[in-house]
Amino acid sequence: MLARFDQTADLDLDQDGAELFAQALDEAALTRLEAALAALPANVPGVRIGEGRKLKPFLGVAGPIGGIAATALGPDARPVRAILFDKTSERTILADHLGVRDALADIGIGISPINTANFQYDFLQNDRGYRGPQLYNGQRITRTNTTASLTATYDLGRIGLKGGQIATTLSIVDNSFPAVNGPKKIRIGRLHYYQDVIAGVLDFKAGYIDNTQEFLGINVGGNLATGNLGPQATIPFQLGLSYGGFAAPGINVRVRSKAGFYNKFGIQRSLPPGGATAENAVNPGGFRFSPPGTGVLLIDEIGFNRASAPGTKSAWVRFGGIHNSTRYTRFSDGAQKDNWAVFVAADRQLTQTDPAKPFRGIYAGATFNYAPPEQNFFTQYYEGRVYGVGLIKSRPFDLASLVTTYNVYSPEGLRARVPTTQSFYKGTWAATASYAYRAAAGIYIQPGLGVTVHPIFSPRFEPALNGYLSLITLF
Repeated sequence: MLARFDQTADLDLDQDGAELFAQALDEAALTRLEAALAALPANVPGVRIGEGRKLKPFLGVAGPIGGIAATALGPDARPVRAILFDKTSERTILADHLGVRDALADIGIGISPINTANFQYDFLQNDRGYRGPQLYNGQRITRTNTTASLTATYDLGRIGLKGGQIATTLSIVDNSFPAVNGPKKIRIGRLHYYQDVIAGVLDFKAGYIDNTQEFLGINVGGNLATGNLGPQATIPFQLGLSYGGFAAPGINVRVRSKAGFYNKFGIQRSLPPGGATAENAVNPGGFRFSPPGTGVLLIDEIGFNRASAPGTKSAWVRFGGIHNSTRYTRFSDGAQKDNWAVFVAADRQLTQTDPAKPFRGIYAGATFNYAPPEQNFFTQYYEGRVYGVGLIKSRPFDLASLVTTYNVYSPEGLRARVPTTQSFYKGTWAATASYAYRAAAGIYIQPGLGVTVHPIFSPRFEPALNGYLSLITLF
């Protein structure tokens, strides 16, 4: 997942008020950065010269460079060549303590431990006296997700494969409500080979991949660390797309133009109908190539992406489709057929408050997903979002967001699941406001408050007022 964090490595070289930014995806920019650094005096604040430390970034993992502000708009706004981080990792908790990361970087290895914890509670408890088992997140104090993961990478340029990288992640995932949030598990989070074939034009990734971090742009601002509160898109997971903690074998190929247009195509072994619980039952470690009940998932995304720059506001428009050959059961007659979905989304930077940090400003975006109601319980998803990056000048990497969503349930699915004597709702609407605060190097705190109307389709509970708390630590 860490590949989502940063598309731009920013180095604050405050010399005479000037700041220098190096685009992580641009070899020419890295070359210019090297030249600029070489020309600087040895005592420039923030730049350590000597002690055997190399100045040029490397293909490895040491922790996110700057947080949300560096992402522009997401992984395909400035499509990630590989997982690229500052070698000295000065924006993680451990940084380069005792020179361990620096020594590993010298042989092409990067490491990054990350812990996440998410909590939710409904302050209103409008469940009309219900005393049965928990039915939705927040009905009781809910730890919706706790993940401890370790990502390691190796720069294949060290053995002659320039632009190549091996990346792997091991994840321990836990939560207090598995019926909704999926099973507790220890699994492979990723194990893939990335290769930049033609710089800036063609690349591919093959292996066990987390495709929700490769397609769609689900997180607000395209950032996993600070953009995970608010969005509630379920349809891609319902279709069997691989996601965090549940990687699946596949290959993704991307073609892009210098003008910002791109096409990204993926072939993936699908997750089985039933999602994480069904996948974990037949493939607990995550290594099985083709467990029973799975088929071939195809996904294609076409879009236009322009990163922010001084005088230029960022924009990201994408649309595409998913097809899964796995047999899904229809609600009406029990017949089985393959499955599909379509998606469209757009994000646009509205204001640009700081030419030196062009990513700072206010953004707006919208998303729509559709899947046929005959065999998908969630059949339509609508999302609107407004978010600000670096609204406070002294805190350029914080993100404030307001996200509203509406999930539509399948009429056929409701008739199949709800007893005829029991009433139900046809959809769930929610609005969530949150602020992601970079408390210290490697520590992100994101509190949120949200209203959910119809927190469950049946029985008919009153609206919920949910408090959220997300904690992310990067070591």
